[in-house]
This record gives sequence, structure tokens and C-alpha cells, in this order.
Amino acid sequence: MKVLIIGKNGYVAQKLVKACKNNPLITDTVAVSVRQGIKDIEFNHFDVCIHTAALVHKKESHYQKADYFKVNTDLTIEIAENAKSQGVKHFIFLSTMAVYGQQRGEINGHSSLKPITFYGESKLAAEQALQALQDEYFTVSIVRPPMIYGPNCPGNYALLRKLAKKTPIFPSIENERSMLFIDHLCEFINQLILSKDAGIFHPQDGAFMNTSQMVLMISKHNNHRIFLSKMGRALITKTLSNVSLMNKVFGNLTYAQNISQYNGNSYQKFNLAEAIELTERQWKEDVK
Repeated sequence: MKVLIIGKNGYVAQKLVKACKNNPLITDTVAVSVRQGIKDIEFNHFDVCIHTAALVHKKESHYQKADYFKVNTDLTIEIAENAKSQGVKHFIFLSTMAVYGQQRGEINGHSSLKPITFYGESKLAAEQALQALQDEYFTVSIVRPPMIYGPNCPGNYALLRKLAKKTPIFPSIENERSMLFIDHLCEFINQLILSKDAGIFHPQDGAFMNTSQMVLMISKHNNHRIFLSKMGRALITKTLSNVSLMNKVFGNLTYAQNISQYNGNSYQKFNLAEAIELTERQWKEDVK
């Protein structure tokens, strides 16, 4: 089986390349960039195409809606149409939790798709176009991960890690958030490749993450003492409804566990403490 990964320079793509190369049933794994277009990509050499490239982790004030749709929707459709016409059998699309547009609470099998960002809107439009392309010869798998973390990851985990290594005090907040360890995502996609399952998937870690406890674990792995303060909790709680970043970090936002069930959940190989330990150990080794 031969696998093509779109989005060569992205965090997820780089981790997927390593994971696929460790899968004995995958004989060849190639990652490509599509910054200069797709005219040079020979899709006919591959059985599976995993599309990870996207305009993401950007301030939307710096981009127009058209920018997001050009990259996340139009380019995705172009890639999928070429992959299908050239004989690719399985197309795996990395989408996002943002298609729900939900900022708090639980997302479950009855939740509506109401994206509130250009990123979420463009990803949902791509999903809908891909589903229209699916037939008995072209399987489409759509993966909607929550926040992804792991060694050298971008995003909120990296920001929290900086705080965990320096600040002496951190707010004590009782919240729950769905997260996905990068090794779990890679294992999930490896299983998806082998099973050839079509549909929409919501992988996540086996337990919800509490932000304060996660920061405490990170600090311990970096030999830093940190105190969790309930006074800080009051300040954060007061500002949650007004500050988007605070809501993302300290608010409650979860996938119902039942929509993440897949293959006996064998992709969830580590608990949160183990995943944080692996993340921090590898991160420190990479810095050396």
C-alpha cells in the first residue's frame, strides 16, 4: 500500500510520515507541499491520499474569507478530484472541531454544524464537497480532531508550556476539554488506512483534560514548582465570557465519548499523564 501525504511542512504531516513508515503494511510514504500547486503530483502512484494542508493558526483579521476558501475548500476539491480521476482509492481529510462553531459545552451526535470562523466555514464546505465525490471506488474519511498536542506542537499547548516552565502561580480551574495526543491521531489514521472506513470521525484522548492539572504535570517534568491558586480562578472565571483566548484555554468544550469510539479505542494507547511525559521528554531531547 502506498500513501501520499499533502502538506509536507505541517506538524501533523511530519508526524504522520514517521508513523506510516513504521507501518509494515505501508510500502511507501511520500509527503508533498502544494504551495506551488498540484500539477507535478502523480496521484496514480498511490492508494491513499491524506490531506493535511490548510490555512490555520492564523489571525483572521490578517486574511479575507476568500483566502480561507481558496486554500481550505477550493484546493481541497482540486486535490480530491485529481486523486479520484487518477485512481486513488481512499481520501482522508483532516478537518476540525471548528465546523461546529461551538465554544462551550458538549459536542455530540445531535450537535449542529454552525461554524463561526472563516476557518470553520471553509473546512465544512470542503467536507460537503468531498462527500459528494464519494462512490464505491473512492472512499472519503473525514477526521475532526480537537486540539492536538505533542512534542514541538504549535498552538495553545506550546503557550501553556511556556507558562508552566516560568510562572510560580497558575489559576486553579475545574474545566474539561477534549484533546488528542499526536501519537493517538497517527495511530487512528493508520487504523483508518487499514480498515478503509468511510465516514466522519471524532478521535480524542481517552479522558478529558483539565487545564490546571495539565500545566501542573508539565511543570513537574521541567523541574519547576508551581502553585495552583483559587484566587486566579475567580479572575479567570470573571473574564471567560469576554476573552476568547481565556475561553479556549479554561472553558469547557468536549466531544461526547461515544462519538469517538473506534475499533475498541485501541488508538488511545496512553493516558494523559503518559502522553504529557512522552511529549515533554521528546521536546527536551529535540532541543539538545
